[in-house]
Amino acid sequence: MRVIEAFPAMAYRKVMVEPAIAQQVPLLRSLSPRRRRALLAGAQLEWYHKGDVLFRQGEAARWVWFVMEGWVHLTRMPERTPEGAEGVVIFTITPEEVLCGISALLEGGVYQVSGIAGTDCTALRITGQELAKAVRQEAEFAYQTLRLYARRQQHIAQQYGAMAEPVSRRLIRAILRLEHQFGSTLPVTHRELAQMAWTTTESAIRTIRHFKQRGLLSGGRGLLRIDRPGALQQMLREANGHQEVRP
Repeated sequence: MRVIEAFPAMAYRKVMVEPAIAQQVPLLRSLSPRRRRALLAGAQLEWYHKGDVLFRQGEAARWVWFVMEGWVHLTRMPERTPEGAEGVVIFTITPEEVLCGISALLEGGVYQVSGIAGTDCTALRITGQELAKAVRQEAEFAYQTLRLYARRQQHIAQQYGAMAEPVSRRLIRAILRLEHQFGSTLPVTHRELAQMAWTTTESAIRTIRHFKQRGLLSGGRGLLRIDRPGALQQMLREANGHQEVRP
């Protein structure tokens, strides 16, 4: 994934949304039929290729996306970005986390991160205004959205807290979180893993090579297979006083 000062052009195709599509998004099922129809009236279903930009850091926040397939990296760039600099992946949105671009709930707000397709993905795009109406008028939808963001903040806090850990442990956490959501085969590069674990690509390459030599992982360029997830989890338990670690 290239995350540089000049982002690649947005490349996607879109169609109007059929009501049945909303049934694929559990969060939308918590809306009343009337509010769901209103929300979907101006929605668009979009397909992005890996590396495409959904939204850019610093842009006016007008849209929110429901990620239905694939994943989207929320990437933060430094305020002053030297040429060729790479951003840090703050969080990765999957169909489980679903919502991204939530800054659009704030009137006059801007996106604090960029949304970059980490894989080919499908997303439902709606206006921030319609999402705000749903949150104000639908208590169950508001509750489920709040739960979603509470879990996200918890994960980000855990990630910040792990900054003092060795690179190997941070990489294991990133790998197990992806395995929890996508299974044992991950279409992910060393660079992307490095961004998720907040380390350098070189350090990620060395550590992944070591894990492969131990039979924990396998795979080639752009594809990682988790052969012994139990052993990875055991390594984290041993490093944390035998406490269970949730990816």
